Amino acid sequence: MSQPDFNSMPAIPPFQPQAPVFERGLWSRAWFIVLLCLALAAVDWELIPLKVFPFVFIFPLMLAAWNGSLPFAFICAVGLSLTRLAHQFVFDERPYTVDELADALVRFFVLLLLAALTGQLGRQARQLRHRVRLLEGILPICAWCKNIRDEHNNWVQLEGYITEHSEAHFSHSLCPECYEKYSGQKPPAGSLAEPPAK
Repeated sequence: MSQPDFNSMPAIPPFQPQAPVFERGLWSRAWFIVLLCLALAAVDWELIPLKVFPFVFIFPLMLAAWNGSLPFAFICAVGLSLTRLAHQFVFDERPYTVDELADALVRFFVLLLLAALTGQLGRQARQLRHRVRLLEGILPICAWCKNIRDEHNNWVQLEGYITEHSEAHFSHSLCPECYEKYSGQKPPAGSLAEPPAK
């Protein structure tokens, strides 16, 4: 009976968590977000008589901020905040009132705050996804020597693999059983190999 060739076994790809839909494809493109801002600004111009907060501005602003472009999101916030003032400038003969200017300023700061918070959440979500990519998946490990086959099909020591793929570091000591097994003696009092007191 022939022995299996373990070196020719294909490496098992690690689990890769997928990015949300709005981080991939069309949703993450700057030109698409600009078009979305323009379309939603046109919708908002129809809602101006309702005197409500321009909730339609939130979606493109959050897309821009989540996808990592905070300066672009701030530019969108400025542009979207000024659309209502531009509407009045174009379609209304009367001058701006203090209330309208204050409303535009409040709208601007609310959108800026929303962009900043969404950008922070997006960064944290990407960092967490990165950590999951590093630490999860099926790891082929040798049953005898405990070496791990990495993504390049090389066998590396367990400690080296974990140190390379995470922020963990190792220090070495002997557990009480191994100390006794390999030295033939009980661990000395106060040593690292001594079991903790119960």
